[in-house]
Amino acid sequence: MREKFEEELRKLNTAIITMGKMIEVAIESSTLALMAHDEDAADAIIKADDSIDEKEKEIEQLCIKLILQQQPMATDLRFITAALKMVTDMERIGDHAGDVADLLKRMCKISGSGEDVIGKPINSLLNEMGTAIQKMLKESIGAYINRDVVMAKKVIESDDVVDGMYQQIKKELVLQIQNKVSRGEQIADYLLIAKYFERIGDHATNIAEWVIFAMTGDLK
Repeated sequence: MREKFEEELRKLNTAIITMGKMIEVAIESSTLALMAHDEDAADAIIKADDSIDEKEKEIEQLCIKLILQQQPMATDLRFITAALKMVTDMERIGDHAGDVADLLKRMCKISGSGEDVIGKPINSLLNEMGTAIQKMLKESIGAYINRDVVMAKKVIESDDVVDGMYQQIKKELVLQIQNKVSRGEQIADYLLIAKYFERIGDHATNIAEWVIFAMTGDLK
């Protein structure tokens, strides 16, 4: 019976790793598309979100099957419960990557050529923020698979850095509004994109907190 349970747990871990890679690609792609103002890449990100949603359903079904058929003990039950909660945050990360792609498409249509007039400092900060949240996500999934509380805590600490980047971007954009450097509509779009990135960091933090719950039973 335990061997069967371990086999099902391995399937669950594999599915979580796969979904993690899918949303990691979505974050990277949305950042690259934003830097290049690539409308075709934005379309691909939006289409890929359906596959992420399907993977979420698959994981939920695996978790329910494990609970109903295997009747796991307390520690195992915490890991399954954590997985159920994690995939909700993972799905939201995929949604936010799609939100960035939607905004990028709109920005490209408004500007015609898709040429950016917001300035290199903002683009540089957004690129840095995209890299940071991608790292947070990868490490939060790794913490679950490896049952690593220390790594999970590092992810949680990293969220302050991402929040700081968001505040810096917001400050720069407000200055542009005050100095009338560029169009207000485009500034609002960039502020929304930065907010979506900041929310992805929050979801990665949530995943890390569920890892700590799975390992220790402590829930923030």
